[in-house]
Order: sequence, then structure tokens, then C-alpha cells
Amino acid sequence: MIKDLVIVVAVIVATILIVMAASTSFGARPLRIYDYGPPLAAGVVAVVALLRDARRK
Repeated sequence: MIKDLVIVVAVIVATILIVMAASTSFGARPLRIYDYGPPLAAGVVAVVALLRDARRK
């Protein structure tokens, strides 16, 4: 369970960092919530689902 949680969090962080780097350096504009919001929301949903599944077992 801990290994799965670490993998999910690492993927979330990597995705958000890539999106932030691409959004700010390529477009030369400030970062906006819709740049990192969807990957962050998907990550939160995945972590909640993982924790709920672990609690059931």
C-alpha cells in the first residue's frame, strides 16, 4: 500500500512539474489554476480511492 501511494504521489508531482514548466516557459505567461488543477484533482481522487481501498482490506 505504501509503495502504491509513493508511486501515485510521484506521478502526480512529476506531471504537475512538467505542466508548470511547459506552461510558464513556453508561453511566457503566469501560471494559472487550469494549468495544474486537472492533474492535481486527478491525483487527489486517485489517492483517496487508494486509501479507501486499503481501509476495506
